[in-house]
Parts: sequence; C-alpha cells; structure tokens
Amino acid sequence: MPIPSRYLRAFSPSTIRQLETIGSKVVVRAPLFFRSAYTAMVVENERRTFTPVVVVEAAKIARWSCTCSEQLRDGDLCRHLAFVITSASTTDGRLANERYEASFWRAIGYASFVEGRQLGVAAASDHRDELLRKYTLTAQEQELMKRGVGSSRLQWESSPWFRWSRAHFLKHGDAPGARLQIGENVQLLIDDERIDVPRNAVESLVDAGIAAASGYSVVPELLTPSLRVSFDGRLVFTPVLDARDRDALPRFGRFFLDGTTFTTARNAPPMFADPVAAGQTALFEARPVTGLPLDRTTIISGEDVLPFVRKHRHELANLGIEARTEAEEVTFDFRPAQNELLDVAITFDDITAAEIAEARKKKERVLVKGDLWLDPMDAQFAWLDGTRFFGEGRLFLTRLEYLRVRGSVRGRAVFRGDAASEEAFKVFDALHDASAAPLPADLGMDLYGYQQTGYQWLWLLQQNDFGGLLCDDMGLGKTHQAMALIRALTRVAQPSILIVCPTSVLDHWREKLARYVPEVRFDVHHGAGREVRDDARAILTSYGVVRSDFARLRTRRFDLIVLDEMQIIKNPSTATHQALRAIEGRIVIGLTGTPVENHERELKALLDFVVPGYLPRDVSDRAMLQRLVRPFVLRRTKAQVLTELPPKIVDRRTCELSAHQKALYRQVIESRGKPLRAQLRAGARIPYIHVFAALNYLKQICNHPASVGGGLAMPDGDSGKWDVFTGLVEECLTSGLKVVVFSQYLPMLELIEKHLADRRIGFASIKGATRDRGAETRRFRDDDDCRVFTASLRAAGLGIDLTSASVVIHYDRWWNQAREDQATDRVHRLGQNKGV
Repeated sequence: MPIPSRYLRAFSPSTIRQLETIGSKVVVRAPLFFRSAYTAMVVENERRTFTPVVVVEAAKIARWSCTCSEQLRDGDLCRHLAFVITSASTTDGRLANERYEASFWRAIGYASFVEGRQLGVAAASDHRDELLRKYTLTAQEQELMKRGVGSSRLQWESSPWFRWSRAHFLKHGDAPGARLQIGENVQLLIDDERIDVPRNAVESLVDAGIAAASGYSVVPELLTPSLRVSFDGRLVFTPVLDARDRDALPRFGRFFLDGTTFTTARNAPPMFADPVAAGQTALFEARPVTGLPLDRTTIISGEDVLPFVRKHRHELANLGIEARTEAEEVTFDFRPAQNELLDVAITFDDITAAEIAEARKKKERVLVKGDLWLDPMDAQFAWLDGTRFFGEGRLFLTRLEYLRVRGSVRGRAVFRGDAASEEAFKVFDALHDASAAPLPADLGMDLYGYQQTGYQWLWLLQQNDFGGLLCDDMGLGKTHQAMALIRALTRVAQPSILIVCPTSVLDHWREKLARYVPEVRFDVHHGAGREVRDDARAILTSYGVVRSDFARLRTRRFDLIVLDEMQIIKNPSTATHQALRAIEGRIVIGLTGTPVENHERELKALLDFVVPGYLPRDVSDRAMLQRLVRPFVLRRTKAQVLTELPPKIVDRRTCELSAHQKALYRQVIESRGKPLRAQLRAGARIPYIHVFAALNYLKQICNHPASVGGGLAMPDGDSGKWDVFTGLVEECLTSGLKVVVFSQYLPMLELIEKHLADRRIGFASIKGATRDRGAETRRFRDDDDCRVFTASLRAAGLGIDLTSASVVIHYDRWWNQAREDQATDRVHRLGQNKGV
C-alpha cells in the first residue's frame, strides 16, 4: 500500500524503498485511533511486533514514536510509522478518524449517548487508547478528565458508546451487507447482530445507502411544508406536511418515512415573512428575512394577535382564516325613550357592546366571532368601562353620552328600531335642521348661505341643550351668526344672555345688539361704576371684568353664554377661565377663528368648557378626536365659502441693519447674551423671562434704536427697517390706499404716529389704553382723510372690522404666526372688495 502523497515528504527515500522491499513480509493488525492520533500492531516476518504512534495535524505528521530500536533522526521517520499511515488511509486520502466522524457508526453511537441509552456489552478496553489520548489531549483536558468533568466532546469521547461505535467502525467499515428494519423499534441487522438504532441516527443510514439496500426508496423533497392555524385566545401555528400533521409522519432526523419512502420537506420560504428594510440590508449584509418557521409550533400571545392579524390578513386568508379587525357596521337599535334617556342596544357587526365590555373587564386582547376579530382594549371601547347594562344588553344613555359613543366608535353607524329616536341618531351627522330654526328673513337678518348653515347648527345645538364651538376663519361673520341665534331665541322666549368678548370689540357687539335686538334691554358691564341691573336680560362684558366681578355674575343663571374670541381662555389654569367656569349657563357657545394655536390640548380645553365632561381624559387617536368633536365644532375656511373674496398677497420686504443698529445689537449680545451663555455652559437653569427679555431688546433694536426702552440709554440713531417702512407708507398713500400698521411695541407705535403727525397724515389708533375704540374704527372707516390705522397686535388683532383698508403692514413679527394671521384678517374678511 503506497503512502498517501501528502505525507511522502515526511519519509526519507531510503525508508520508502524499504517499504517496497519488505512490504509483503509485514502485517498490520489491530489498528486504533483517537482524534488525529493513530497506532497499530506492525508485525515483521511474523516474529517482531512494533507499536508506532503517529499524530497528524493540518495534513502533516506532527508527532510520532515507535518501539523499534532504530535511532530516528529529525525528518527521518521509521518504516513502521509509514505502515500505520498507509493502513489508516483510503484511496481518496482520508484518514480513519475522518471517515469515522462521517460514518453511521458514529451517528448511532452519539445518538445513543445523547439519549442516555444503556450499553449491553461494552467494547474491550485497550491500553493503547490511553497512549493515544496522551498524545492528543491538552494538559487542561487531561486535568478535567482526572476530575471527571469536561466539555460535551470530552464526555462523549470518554463514554462506552464512543468505544463501541469506534470498534464497530473498525470491524465493519461501511458494512455493505447491513440491512435496516423498521417496526416498533429501528434495528440494523449485520451478520448475526441486531443493533438498536436511535431514530435520529437513521438519516445517516439513509445517506449511507443502507435504507435503499434494505428495500426502501429514497426520494428527497416530496413533502410540501405549511402551517395550520388555530385560535384559543392565542394564535397557534402548527406545522403540517402535505396538509398532514408533521408529527403524524414518522421522522428520522431530516427524513420522514411516508409509507416505504424516505423523503424530506421541500425548501420553502418562511411564511408571514417581513422583508428586512433596504437600508438594513445595505448596512448589514446577509440579514435574514424573518418569518414563522415551518418545522415547529409557533404561538402568538394574546396581546400580539391583533397586530399580527392586521399585518398578515391576506396570508391568513390563504390558510382559510378570514379575519377583519374592524366592524363594518355599528348598529344602534333604539326602543322608545325612558324618561328622556335613550334606550339603545349597540352591536358591532355580530358582537354586542355587552360582550366587549365583559372582555375588557377580563383584560382580554382578542374577541372573535365569525370573521370579526376585535381588540376589546381598543380606545374606541373605553366608554364601556363602568357602563351598566340592562336586560338583553341594553343601555340607557343621555343624548350627550350617545354622542360620545358615536364619536368614539369606528364603522358605519346604522339605525334600527324606534322611529321617534331617529332624530337623536341623526343629530350626530346633521349640521342643521332648517325646519326647526326660525328663518333669517323673519328675523330681519340677511345671511349668506354658509352663515345660515352656521346659525341653524347653533339652533340645533341649543335645542338639544348642547354647547358648541363656531370656529370659522377670521372675517366670515361668526358674530353675525351668533347674533342670529340670539335674535331667534328672543323671538320665542325671554332668555337671559351673557356675552363676553375682548375689550377691543365691546363697541362692535354693542352696535349689533342695538341693531338686531332693540327690544331686549342689555347692560354693557364695563368701566367704572358698573352695576348689573336686575331687569337686564342681556349683559355684555369683557374677559377682564369677568375675572374681577365673577362673584356678582355667578349669582345669576344664564340661558345662553356667548364667548367671543374664546381662545383667550384656552388655558384652564388661568383665573379668567376659572372665573367663567363658576358662572352657570344652560348653553355655552364659543366663537374663535383659532381653536388650535399650539397643540390639540387647547381644543380640548375649549370643548370641555362648552360641553363639560364630554371628551375622554386622554384622546391620543387623532381620528377619534376628529369624530368626537365633529358634532360640536363647526369650522369653514375662506377658501371654502368666500370664493369671491379678493386675493391676499403676501409681500415680504427685507432690509439691512444700519451700522448704528449693528453696534447696538452687538452691545446687547455682549451685555445680556454672553452671561446667559456662560450660565448655560456651567449647567445653570436660566429663567425663561431672562431669555425673552434679551430677545425683546434685540427685536426693538431691529425696529428702531429710538424705540428701545428698559433703561438702555440709546440715541435715536437710524434704522434700515424704518427707511423701508416710511417709503412703503408713502407709496401706498400716493396710490390712494388706506393702510393698517401693527406693532407689538407701544414705543414703536408712538414713533410711527409722530412721523404721521409731522407730515399731517390723518390716522386712527387702538392700543390697550384706548377708551372709545368704536369711535376710532368708525373714523377710519368713514373719514376719507383718515388714511392710516395704527394698532398694537394684542389690542386690535381680534374682533374689529378694518375692511376700508387694503394694505396691512406688520412692522415687527409676533411670536405666534396665527396671531398675525388673525390681525391680517381684520382687513381680509367678509365685506372686503379690494385685493389686500
């Protein structure tokens, strides 16, 4: 037997020649190996026996020894070592240990060891085994062996099953005559021996061809893997093969026995897979596609069922599971009202509200009936908590409670039952009830179509004892629509009315009341010496007065409270908001063009005021919030209703700071900004007011150095912005246009007014200290020589009509864009016939 070529270099030419001359006289007996160490009994001339040991590492002979008497030089191995190498090798160059590791004998032995089977007759011990272990085990492994511990590999190699399987491998090799017999047990028949085979080791017998030689056919990938779905509060995915339970087919490792055929499952992609995002794939190459495995049971817990169903609805349908996670119809089945309470049963397709309420009590995450899978803990069912049901799962609801239900739930609402309750059902969807509200013409009021809709909606609300928010854009006549409601109420009853508005629009409301309800005695509760007369059916006052006089106002109960520019009380913690809360009113109507300036909590604060207790505490779902507020909030934009309104053109003018302004700007940055930055770097918390004050100084420097107050001694200097402004005003006046100028700083308005007075340009003005505001707006409207209207944004940015102008100049920017837009809409509003 020739030496494998990869080991030729280890032997000298003389040793190789010896093999050729004495090879026929040498017998190699009882070969043995452990890992990469090999030995055998080498007998020469039937007289002398040698026991060489060869250790092979990385296809090279690493260590060796022999019991022959020759003195071996480095690089010159004895012929006995060559005989061991050749006897342990096959024609393909593999050594015995390599063939053993891939053999079915090793698979049978290792599977038996793992299963803890008892070995009937252990292989005989061989002292050479200990010798081989000394050559291959590391010092650490040998120490662990002494202690009786070690890795799973060490434990396997120390077991009787290792010695058994190695011995059978050395005795039988590939055992071509062996046969496989499968009954209650699996056995390997070889010669006169019956060997019990663990099921997991059978695949090695199939791979070795023994199954085929035993009469079984081997056809890979005949079975199609899939999953069967069941639901028991959880989604359970059970693996199946060709629609049969995977466990019903006898399994032997990766093979299944289908009759007399050994086969495997086809290679199928995972089901319910979520492809990895492209960005992840690029960043982490070879990222796997996730999905449910096809070879073992997967359970989706209750809290994860609905998200899974929503995501994989179509794939579930392919497995025979139809699943809808939203009810298509929400049926309201009414019976005749009981003591003004609505008697209604509510059903979500086939699932009743009572069933959902019970599931919520149990904290269940899935409720299934038919193909409808609902999440009882969904926010749309929060109103069910604490709800009391009566016979047949029915509810007694006030109209407000009913509207909260309608606003909370999703799905198309369907009416059934008592015809007399149909009006309550429709009130959620109807914006007006033309048959019930007095006609505007009969009230002596001329309303646009959209204003009639708003008035009829207000009428419908008060008829049902509901408040509401009229949130039309600035300039669409919210005051006019509210006045129509007041006019209608005074025609059919003698209501007690409270109207609260900003001080700047008191005159506007006084004029409207005198014009449209002259028969109603009203008091303007404002100014020094104010009193509330007992015979006054209507009281007109300001937010500031309410805050200071609420103790007197709260002694009266009002049928209607109208809050103009209601966003003023958007913060529930303010004294004004709380003072108004203390005043009792049957109906509260709020008018505001900006129900949301900063965040949706402002809308909730306003709606909580006009419809107390209606909105849930926390509405994080925006779609639900929209449904809930829909019956009580009416908002139209100019673009929707004023198609004939002339355009609003925004012209932004830019300018440079003058050299003097730049110097002052840097001075403030140095004196006020630098200390703030130092405190921030030191980790100190800076009060907001300090930052705001610094920004205010900088803004006023940009306006005009002469307008800066606050103790800064600054000469008049010049201003780039002032130069642009004066040129713009002159251009407008030369063109015959009237101009409105807004600024948030009173010193700046004083500079502007001094400039106008010096040039004998007529102007009107409203600031916080202005007493007769109505006279100022009338003079600007009616006096052709009054060309300019100056105003502070806070005092005149709301509620007044300045449509005689066609130019609005914001000399400086307000902190909130919405407030600027409101001020601009004093000019660009209903009644404007010129481009603005």
